[in-house]
Amino acid sequence: MKWLQKIIALCFLFAAGSASLYASSENLNLRFRFGKSETDVSALENILTGEKASQIKTIVIKGFSSPDGPYWVNKDLAEKRATYIYNKVRELCPDLDADAVRVETVAEDWSGVAAWLRRSNKPYKEEAIKIVTEGEKNSREEKLQDLWAGEAWDDLMHSAFPALRCVKVSIEYAAPKVSLEVPAGDGAQIASTDSNSVRILFPSGIRYVQPEYAGNSAQLQLLRNLVAGGKSLRIESYASPEGDPVCNAALAENRAKCAKKWISENLGIPEDRISVVSSGEDWGGLLREVRENYSGDNRDVVVDILSNEGLSNSSKKASIRDLDGNVTWRNLVLQLMPALRAVTITVE
Repeated sequence: MKWLQKIIALCFLFAAGSASLYASSENLNLRFRFGKSETDVSALENILTGEKASQIKTIVIKGFSSPDGPYWVNKDLAEKRATYIYNKVRELCPDLDADAVRVETVAEDWSGVAAWLRRSNKPYKEEAIKIVTEGEKNSREEKLQDLWAGEAWDDLMHSAFPALRCVKVSIEYAAPKVSLEVPAGDGAQIASTDSNSVRILFPSGIRYVQPEYAGNSAQLQLLRNLVAGGKSLRIESYASPEGDPVCNAALAENRAKCAKKWISENLGIPEDRISVVSSGEDWGGLLREVRENYSGDNRDVVVDILSNEGLSNSSKKASIRDLDGNVTWRNLVLQLMPALRAVTITVE
């Protein structure tokens, strides 16, 4: 029976490992200036409008304040900071269930002070840790202010406390759903190609070839027929334009590499006969999709923005998002951008 138990245990480990490849989490620490309840949220915006936005399962927002100053002021700051981030999340993710977003606050982050002290090499370290972790809660601030004739407190004010004025955002993602076909209406239709090309689509944030996703099976079979004569291939890879451009460029490049490896291993084409071009974010494809498949509000305005060669890609994104409080941009992400997460494979 022991061998059976070991096999069962291994199966559970394998299943857990497989799930971790797809379900994931992300943590973000947003710092605030002294006494402020607003801050730069561009990093959060990139995540909440990125390729994995549709996979967000839960968001936990935890607001903090440093221990300096009156308790009631710190408590109010922590709450305002958390509320500020919560409102940004609701603005950027209007379709996310209210129950999926949880808000917590810590008026004075003494645990953060203790953690900072343990990592430090300050000469007052041990005495300060004892005050923070073992002393009376109501006298911690006063005793720290008296420690080393006030030098310890002054040092904490400059070294430790700035990092404690923050909101920590924890985002949990659901595993991407890989189905035989993409649901109707989400815009991820197989783009028409010439007789020597096929187009393979990818789930949001995924770089590996998924043969059963969005009609890929038929496209891969067509590719198998095209390369029967032992010809060379050219792979051009793309990412959809939402999210961080640097991350999207890396994702497009990785999709090309994974497609090259899959073709070599499954179709028997030597890698030296497969050339690769990574095209990054597919802004041209987005313009094409809007012209051909989008009928929502501001369609003509979006076409004008996307076709304006005088605008940078970041300016195009900002202009579309500013049209109606991000509503149009979110519609483009949900309806059209699945068709842009792709590689085109051409037989040469």
